[in-house]
Amino acid sequence: MLQIVKQLNKKFILIILIFTLIIITAYQSNTPKKKSENFNGEKSEPNRSNSKKNKYGKIGNTKYIKKVYFYLHNNYGFSAQAIAGILGNWVQESGIDPIAVQGDWKYRSLKNSKENTNNHQKDIGVAQWSSKRRAQLISYANEKYNGEWWNMTCQLEFMTQYDGSFVEILKEYSLTAGDNIVQNAIDFNEKWEVSADDENKIARTRGSYAENVYKYMKDNNMTGKIEIDKLNNLRFIGGAIAY
Repeated sequence: MLQIVKQLNKKFILIILIFTLIIITAYQSNTPKKKSENFNGEKSEPNRSNSKKNKYGKIGNTKYIKKVYFYLHNNYGFSAQAIAGILGNWVQESGIDPIAVQGDWKYRSLKNSKENTNNHQKDIGVAQWSSKRRAQLISYANEKYNGEWWNMTCQLEFMTQYDGSFVEILKEYSLTAGDNIVQNAIDFNEKWEVSADDENKIARTRGSYAENVYKYMKDNNMTGKIEIDKLNNLRFIGGAIAY
């Protein structure tokens, strides 16, 4: 009799365990999952720069496409085609992201940008400024933006007013930019960006990105023509000797 009772108790315990596991599994399957967190403990968000990928191809961060367009066109009269040539280069350089630090594609964050402010071995910003131009950007940010060089407006102001002799180069580029978007990307790279890529590679990569960006711009009413009167306001106004 005692043996029978022991066997019944074991069966009862086993049934209870199985029933408990079923309840736990059902609860877990119905519990909403939390958003993933990045290494800074911040909530991860969808990569909005790829939101138009299927239609346009690789175009970088669309938020900053609009900001760059309206700044350069409204203030200085750049044509949409000239701006597309610039942005095609910046897709390659940074994904059109002002917080970019050289080599940070997989771990980009504002924290990393701040930590690399004084790391002069790393190019920074939407255009990946380096060497003396990098130092001048930091200096300008310290003077006007509390050191926040990663601010896009800061970088655009620096580009159009304080970037030494490159301000005049930028003006020349805009005056000569035509309707050929790929050629604009090549010309901007040769005159202003000055990467190590050869012309064929520039056409395949930066030129292709520029065409993608231009399609996005046209679909979003960013189609302004060159305005010479505004472009004449583009000049170096920094206090240092132009380099």
